[in-house]
Amino acid sequence: MTDRTTDPLDLLDFPGADRLRAAGEVAAPGPAVLEAALSVVRSAEAAERTTAPEMVPLRPRRPGQRTRRLLVSAVAIAAIAAGLSVYPVSGLRGTPPAATAGAADFLRRVAATEAADTATDAPYWKTHTLDAYWGDPHTTYLERFETPLVNDRMMWVSSDAVFDQKGADGEIVKTIGFTPHWITPVPGALREDLSWAELKRLPSDAAALKVVLEDFFPGGPGSDSEADAFSAYLASLNRLLTFAPLAPRQRAAVYEVLADMPGLRLAGPVQDSTGRTGTAVEADTRNARIRMIISPGTGGLLEETIYYRGGKYDGKAAKRSTILSAGPQQSIPPYQERLPKGSALPGTGTPAS
Repeated sequence: MTDRTTDPLDLLDFPGADRLRAAGEVAAPGPAVLEAALSVVRSAEAAERTTAPEMVPLRPRRPGQRTRRLLVSAVAIAAIAAGLSVYPVSGLRGTPPAATAGAADFLRRVAATEAADTATDAPYWKTHTLDAYWGDPHTTYLERFETPLVNDRMMWVSSDAVFDQKGADGEIVKTIGFTPHWITPVPGALREDLSWAELKRLPSDAAALKVVLEDFFPGGPGSDSEADAFSAYLASLNRLLTFAPLAPRQRAAVYEVLADMPGLRLAGPVQDSTGRTGTAVEADTRNARIRMIISPGTGGLLEETIYYRGGKYDGKAAKRSTILSAGPQQSIPPYQERLPKGSALPGTGTPAS
């Protein structure tokens, strides 16, 4: 396989996977538990109303949608309080347990929200992320930084290039010969990646999309044949949702596939590092806990955080990527062309027309 460790689209990638522990049986709640759940819903609504106004949502909320989508979150929380949808289904052939029904139901509701959206096609896809790095839970020789390394980054991807801007005042750089990558295949995969044209032709049906993904992940996300299959599969779906120029119905299909991922569980309403309100979905691997915060109102992935699991840093954040905005872009500001590092040839500056 091609080494892609320098690919800016690999920010959400991580190795390692392990079987998840099955959740225990939850007893039916009493009135106090139900009242507590309603209190959480009310708190989430209040938090959403106070979300920082300067933050740019992934997509504008459509008129008349807010009440219905908040109700979706309320239904999910009430289901947890009632002891429903928390019984994992045992995986086959030693695979991680299936996603809890609560997580699957929430992700399918997000898929329905996404499918109803409208978006215009464009030659570029722009993503603005704020990435923080404390260490790597998959290595034993790196100590955790108490003060994280932070990178404010904007990226534009096109059919044949990646454009990168680090910092609000940084110059936009196109690395010559550097093409975008959206898939992290496992060893033994039949293919390495998808082209821009192939992305545009991805099916909007989840079952058909799974067939396409089988070329990259033989045996599926929980296959015994590859320990890294679960993590790589999840990272690739997140990358498709964040960095790929997909149409709304294609993104809905990605959420449907995510809903069928083994080992996912619904963690409930939370706020991301910027104060935006979303719903958290989590999964555990051998060394890490992955938390995705998704906006029920826009269908967008707001943030992904990887936490240490076990050891002296157990429960502390290792990596976090906050997606401040993502969407189609009709043009790109002036940029500079650079050759890859190590080249003896000088780069040439070419502003965008």
